[in-house]
Amino acid sequence: MLSRLPLLLAAAVVALAGCSSPIEPPDANEPAVPLATETAADERPPAARVVLDYVPADVARVTVTDYDQVALQLGLGELSSDLDAEERSEFWRRAETETVLLADGLLRPVQGRLQQQFSIGQEDVRWEARLFDAAGREVGFVQQWAAVVDPAVLRRAAAAGVGALRGATVVAEESLVLSGVAAPVEEPWGGDQVGALVDGPATSTYLELGCVDEAGAGDLDELAAYTLSFGSVLATARLGAPRRDLFDRLEAAAGDEAFAEVFSGGAADPSSGRLGYEIASPARAAALTLRRQLPFAACAD
Repeated sequence: MLSRLPLLLAAAVVALAGCSSPIEPPDANEPAVPLATETAADERPPAARVVLDYVPADVARVTVTDYDQVALQLGLGELSSDLDAEERSEFWRRAETETVLLADGLLRPVQGRLQQQFSIGQEDVRWEARLFDAAGREVGFVQQWAAVVDPAVLRRAAAAGVGALRGATVVAEESLVLSGVAAPVEEPWGGDQVGALVDGPATSTYLELGCVDEAGAGDLDELAAYTLSFGSVLATARLGAPRRDLFDRLEAAAGDEAFAEVFSGGAADPSSGRLGYEIASPARAAALTLRRQLPFAACAD
């Protein structure tokens, strides 16, 4: 499957260059726009879907970083704090340069204390979601820990005020740690609107309610929410289906020099509301995403 992805992207770009009408809907075996998640996935729900049940309605943006998927992408075995110091250092060095990390590990600054006092560490965190308000202030986080970690140990670390765990709530049955405004909600964040924009596991996913203020974006339709998910070489933006303005958004993004240097080979599928890109630089892709320099998500005039 991996060897076919660049071919799929190239085919989509060729079709885009010669068409003024929407790309034909993909059949069951041949997606018209490549997805961000080429790595093999286990059977658990995508982290970006699980976290929706713990995000309050007044949160504006969410980032999700799946460290299990990062390790898988790097060709490593199971990630855990049992790794020695050299192995941990090598993992984070490679993760920061070879994958798109939207979070670099909330607990890494207190790794020593966690290991000495509680025999756990950042590498026992399966995925980490950070929650932001409309002004960009971080207002909470959600972590899922490896099932082998005793929830009682997490509660003791939270009670001891270790780093970001200070005052956090442990949801034992789900191996979750909630902090700040994060809490179980009656309706998933963004409702069906956002849930439909999450599909499959990814190393990192950015989710936003709303759009990005972008000068000179042109005549675009309203954008209520979007997601951007990353795999090893591909990024997939989902804006909701169907969208008649997807080619206009693709063109606007291609005209942004900083964006186009990092997100190349754009392809669009209006029927599914997806944009596909190749990632030229994982670190720069993460930086642009966190700064919301994403012209394809521009607000309508």
